[in-house]
Amino acid sequence: MEEKRSKIKDLLKEILSNGGYVIGLVFICTLIIVAVINLGTTIDIIGRFLAIIAPFIFGFFFAYLIRPIVATLEKPLKKIKKGKGEKIKRVISIVVSYLIVIGALTIIIVYIFPQMKNSVKDIGNSVKNGYNYVTNHLDEMNAMIPVINLGSVIEYIQNNLIDKLMSNSGTIVPVVYHFSSSVLTSLYNIFMGLVISIYMIIDGQKLKNSIKRIIYALSPIEKAPAICKTISKCNHIFNGFLFGKAVDSLIIGILCFIAMSILQLPYSLLLSVIVGITNMIPYFGPIIGAIPGFVIYLFIDPKLSLFFAIMILILQQFDGLYLGPKILGDLTGIKPLWVIFGIVIGGAYFGAVGMFLGVPTVAVFMYLADLFIESKLKKKKIDLSDMK
Repeated sequence: MEEKRSKIKDLLKEILSNGGYVIGLVFICTLIIVAVINLGTTIDIIGRFLAIIAPFIFGFFFAYLIRPIVATLEKPLKKIKKGKGEKIKRVISIVVSYLIVIGALTIIIVYIFPQMKNSVKDIGNSVKNGYNYVTNHLDEMNAMIPVINLGSVIEYIQNNLIDKLMSNSGTIVPVVYHFSSSVLTSLYNIFMGLVISIYMIIDGQKLKNSIKRIIYALSPIEKAPAICKTISKCNHIFNGFLFGKAVDSLIIGILCFIAMSILQLPYSLLLSVIVGITNMIPYFGPIIGAIPGFVIYLFIDPKLSLFFAIMILILQQFDGLYLGPKILGDLTGIKPLWVIFGIVIGGAYFGAVGMFLGVPTVAVFMYLADLFIESKLKKKKIDLSDMK
């Protein structure tokens, strides 16, 4: 009798358990259907939610980038004993790391931005003077270049750019207002993000332990260590590429500025910043960064554009053959074809940021795919290691 009762209880428990899963699944499917039907409202709600948690997104981003600096600074302090000494070591590393970051931002705002602004202003004045020269000497220019009707070109520019800009001048004030509001909001999010990132780095080990507990709680005990190891490896690939490429691009930007200063090329700081930033994009970055400088120098003096192109080519070769492999090593471990695939797909959906993040993302997916394929081959007892 007792045995029958226990069986009935077990059966009821199983039915209730399965019923709970079914109810949960139905609830989730209903939410998805409602969200898809009311797509506009869903996107609006998601957008508002992302705006609210923006400081935490910035904080995670800053913590993710600054954490390697903290880890690098902690290495020379290994001799400090554990306990209170461990906390002192962490505090010193974090304080120095943020002083470095804040110092770099201060230099950019106080020294680099004003010079870049002046360079942009000079380029604008040069374009304006060139435009005025062409309009004032239109007949002479047409005689020199009879193939191109410069009058029609200038008329098109006036009708489609200048006149439209003047006719829409009434909208400038609200645009400036919204832009100023956006800038203030971004500055607030960045400041709060920096503050939040400090706490994220301080509690980094606790956060790791929490994630580890969740994995062990939700995964089969025999698979949990492998999952933790895989996540750690993916993080190493992604974070290592971001940090390594940032350092690599900073060095290339500095070398570009030094080389341009030696060659006495104008707008050296502005163009070096452009080259450094675009160098974050693998393969195509140096070419994209070289185009603005090449075009500008082409109008100033074709010889300067040639010198600039040769200099960029030398820097690209130095970066590709020596500096990049030295800093990045084999962090991505993927072939050029997949690097280009990541750049193209990332750029198509997320612009310049996607072109940069596409490469480490593809590298992570390739690593996970390789693990999956290896596990399937092992189950089938097939050894194709020589075909990798």
